[in-house]
Amino acid sequence: MNFARNLAAVGAMALSALSFAGPASAEQKIVDVAYQLTTSPWIARLADGAFETETGYTINWHQFNTGAEIISAMASGSIDLSVLGSSPLAVASTAGLDIKLFWVLEDIASAEALYVRNDSGISSPQDLVGKRLAVPFASTSHYQLMYALKKWGVDDQVTVLNLDPNKAAAAWERKDIDGAFIWGAAMARLKRNGTPLVTAGQICEMGRCTFEGMAVSTEFARDNAEFMQQFTSVIDQANRDYRNNPAAWAIDSANIKLISDLFGADASTVTEDLSQYKYPSLKEQASCAWLGCGAEGGAAKTLRLTAEFLKSQGRIDKVLDDYSGFVADDYLAASR
Repeated sequence: MNFARNLAAVGAMALSALSFAGPASAEQKIVDVAYQLTTSPWIARLADGAFETETGYTINWHQFNTGAEIISAMASGSIDLSVLGSSPLAVASTAGLDIKLFWVLEDIASAEALYVRNDSGISSPQDLVGKRLAVPFASTSHYQLMYALKKWGVDDQVTVLNLDPNKAAAAWERKDIDGAFIWGAAMARLKRNGTPLVTAGQICEMGRCTFEGMAVSTEFARDNAEFMQQFTSVIDQANRDYRNNPAAWAIDSANIKLISDLFGADASTVTEDLSQYKYPSLKEQASCAWLGCGAEGGAAKTLRLTAEFLKSQGRIDKVLDDYSGFVADDYLAASR
């Protein structure tokens, strides 16, 4: 599908369903931030207002179901900062959206997976032949799923449906599909009567890694540099607390309750989901593994490989030679 047409269509749906306060400005100290239902330490700080306290800004938080919806909203100018997976980031960057990846929230690891129904008869990749799988198109899961299917030699023998996580879980419960590659609370619904056939981390070992990051409008970042440093500092502090103070993230802790209440998920699910991601440290963020080293950095390379996949799927029309212009490590200073 042509990206521009897809962007316009998704944008119309997203913006008709939500009311935004409009683009932020340095004078107004207002920022619109988009997020998805992905469990991560920083979400506890979203829930308790730490970002507002630290930055002094009014933050309008907007929940979306997919990255495709978020990049449409960013293109409209209604969102300043957003959570985006590496796949929608590659789409947006290739299309020339003026944004920068400034923080890697999570190395997805085991937090996304292809689950198959226990009654589907699927116990190996070859059993997928003739089956129906759901995945949100242009997502990190879609990128990894199609790579795995091709590696297994079954990519042209499986029906792959474009469904967002909630719709995929509903289709699963109706037995309309045999499997789904999704994440978060929706994936928890699949665990009740499903088994993971492969995880994002295992596909990374096969050759294609994914991440979820925080992107910002270049104009907003330029006009609000101090805010950007304070914002990343809050995320970094949450990650360090999660790594160094496990008691504060136990199943009965205030942090877990904050996330559980916001997402409407039970505490055990939140605790398990948190353990399935890897959260790069500040040193790792600035290294060649992620935001550093220009075109040779991990984030820029992942965006290029992902774009190559998306082009092969007809989702975008070209691949850029260098994606480092869409990656920035400028806002790590306050946390160092």
